Amino acid sequence: MTTGKMLGYVLAQDQESHTIRFEYTLKANDTITDASGGTSWATINILIKECSKSSNFSWPKNIEETRLYIELSANEHHKADPQDFGSVEAFRFLLDCLSTADAKQGVAVVLVVPQSRGYIVRPDIISLRLLDCPLVKNVVSLSKTHQFFDGEPIGFGNPQQLPKTFAAAAGGMILEASGSTGGNAIEELFSPLHLELRNRLFFPWLSIHMPTRKTLAIVDGGISGPDQGGTGESIYMAAMALGIDMIVLDSPNHWVNGPRYTHWRKATIPLECSLHPAAGFTDRIVEAVRSYDGPIDGIVTFRDHYKLPVAEAALKLSLPTFAPSAYEIATDKFKTSVSEGHLAHVASSAEQASAIVHEHNLEFPLIIKPTNGFLSEGVFKAESLSELETGVSTIHTGRHGTEFVIEKYCDGPEVDANLVLCDGKLIFFEVSDDFPKGADVNGHGHVKTFIELANVLPSKLPESELTMLGAALTESLLRMGFHDGFYHLEARVENSSMDYVLKNNILDLVERETPAKGAPSSWLIEVNPRPPGIQASAAVKHTYGVDYFALGLLFALDDKERVKQLSHAFAQGPQYWCEMVFIPVEHGGVYESGDVCAELFERRPDLAAAISGSFCFLKKGDQVADPMSGINSWVAYFNVFSRESRQHLLETAETVRREVAFAIV
Repeated sequence: MTTGKMLGYVLAQDQESHTIRFEYTLKANDTITDASGGTSWATINILIKECSKSSNFSWPKNIEETRLYIELSANEHHKADPQDFGSVEAFRFLLDCLSTADAKQGVAVVLVVPQSRGYIVRPDIISLRLLDCPLVKNVVSLSKTHQFFDGEPIGFGNPQQLPKTFAAAAGGMILEASGSTGGNAIEELFSPLHLELRNRLFFPWLSIHMPTRKTLAIVDGGISGPDQGGTGESIYMAAMALGIDMIVLDSPNHWVNGPRYTHWRKATIPLECSLHPAAGFTDRIVEAVRSYDGPIDGIVTFRDHYKLPVAEAALKLSLPTFAPSAYEIATDKFKTSVSEGHLAHVASSAEQASAIVHEHNLEFPLIIKPTNGFLSEGVFKAESLSELETGVSTIHTGRHGTEFVIEKYCDGPEVDANLVLCDGKLIFFEVSDDFPKGADVNGHGHVKTFIELANVLPSKLPESELTMLGAALTESLLRMGFHDGFYHLEARVENSSMDYVLKNNILDLVERETPAKGAPSSWLIEVNPRPPGIQASAAVKHTYGVDYFALGLLFALDDKERVKQLSHAFAQGPQYWCEMVFIPVEHGGVYESGDVCAELFERRPDLAAAISGSFCFLKKGDQVADPMSGINSWVAYFNVFSRESRQHLLETAETVRREVAFAIV
């Protein structure tokens, strides 16, 4: 792009022909090219100030009904229509910019304009990567799915260049002007934003290869919808952005078929999706896919119980998949432990478990967990035979079956690790500290189970231990037979140099006073061959700029190019510290409160400003299961962040936890 600067004027006219006139300046900045050389882009600074205004002028309620004119000379104006700006969205964005400007301070706007030829990886990539950026007030996507940018330079000198500049942009933003005092102060916002854009957009988000619209079948359209805090919105919004049509294999009464969500999917094919699929489920999937009158390019599921039959169905349908034998290991906790070389045993009753302990002289404490469990239900630590027998009786066999694993309890710091493998290589790795559960040796929760209480990212473990984890967990997946895909793993670091210590009522990892007896090593707990739940996926999207569900969909279509493009975190790492605060149900009864998130935000707006996402899972009158029944649940979660320090984050999160009030009677 030719760097330069242009001064011009625009007139806006309301429905009563009253006018408002603005002065604007356009300034093009130097082109930036990412490290791969695949994507070049430039920013354009736009400063808009109000010049004059009719006393009766008012912006139409529907701002798009505003008439806009480009001033060519004192006596000549060109009426600008949405098509001049390339899209209605771009036209509306300029009108939003104008309506934000005033005579004293004006408004600062930045456009991101591709300078290399290519197809955009997803049309909302600019707004995705600018989530929670404190320098911007509003971000808009100005691209269409699979849009091609020709990279043609934009010259300055003609006032009619203004709409062309908007038409050439991939996205735009209104800068956050709080703190500016007028004069040239608002112009000082541009420099820090350009540095931030280099950090967030320094990766190949354009491709020379033309993508095509694909159709993907999903087995289980999402257990719960957005109103229940499910992952459905994340899945379908990612599909729309990637140009993927979704065919839902589930009940005709599934929530996605409701009037609010039918536009999220292309079609629904009836398929009974029970908690535990019965024999013949693979063949029923195959029949359902073949019954669809149209091409299907891939098949996916985000429910662990369905991973094996879906992989088997994909083989029969000649669709992309990974080895069913790998899923057979990954979705069975006993087979996972055996694959890791753990001394593990499987039993189906307390009597069998006691016999195994005696026969193999197993030392306590032991960890017991269902072979096909979820939500940490049925997981317990036994310090003796009597505790083992009592714990087995609490496993909810209707939800998890009768088989459970017995193995040693590793007391090292627990982590959640998310890995992206592509052609056998680790291309993305992110770790969060999974704080001790109530049932852990150093647990501090009131509920003595292994339900999640807090996750903090990025991890505080030393770099050497994180490097060890990345290599070891990658090797674990390769050994199972996985070479590509997204994986959410839970593990502990045995003989870690760190341990949890409570100081000033704040729990955190600190360096151990007494060195461990051996070298740090990875102790794999479980493999989830899918993205984590909505709390963790949302936290990572905001903290690192990576959309896990998009990667899961692309792998199902064997679209490795876009996987590689979208597996780039911010160049300078996480934008802040983040803690997922989980508020667990402590006892059963009837929930008598309202939305604890909304209540907290209204009462403590200072805390609301430090929360990137939240959800209250319960509604007044809901019957809540007691944790001792073998069913774990949360009242709510809050994703809390701090740009100041990890310590500040932990203190803020503790305040949130303390301030949440509810009643279960």
